[in-house]
Amino acid sequence: MPAKRLRIGVLFGGRSAEHEVSLLSAANVMAALDPAKYDAVPIFVTREGQWLLTSFEGGALATPSIGTQLCLVPGGHGRMLAIPTGRAPHDLPAIDILFPVLHGLHGEDGAVQGLAEVARVPLAGCGILGSATALDKDIAKRLLKAAGVPVARSVTIDEGAAPTLAELEDRLGLPIFIKPARQGSSVGVAEVNA
Repeated sequence: MPAKRLRIGVLFGGRSAEHEVSLLSAANVMAALDPAKYDAVPIFVTREGQWLLTSFEGGALATPSIGTQLCLVPGGHGRMLAIPTGRAPHDLPAIDILFPVLHGLHGEDGAVQGLAEVARVPLAGCGILGSATALDKDIAKRLLKAAGVPVARSVTIDEGAAPTLAELEDRLGLPIFIKPARQGSSVGVAEVNA
């Protein structure tokens, strides 16, 4: 009797500014999952946040705008409910693990990690706290600094309380690199020279 393949829900796309990068990452993940060992279920998250059942064929992931919506059932241990357009909802085979390949907000910030915990399905990657603290650059730097890890000089600017360029130049020198505190590694980065 052949061994049961691990059923993996591969979540990709998402509502963040890094939606397109997630599509590329997920195609690589899907290509790397050996179909003899894994039953990979590609789940496309639209820019509006809907989860849609999709396909991976010929090395490409489909990114539909409409289709069968999916719901991870709270407390369901990986149980998924399919909600086809114009038809009655029905159960799909449960997933054994959720593999989020979402970048930025709503993917790496603890949100999906919390959903997996509520659904009682194992998750590939960090949990809620690790994800939330790592995505927020200000919080992460504070924790690293408190632990004695050297970090680059920085100033966190709160909305409505921005210092002048002269004040920033006095504290940091030039050039200054500006980056949103809660985006991915290179999203929204700008260099200021004067």
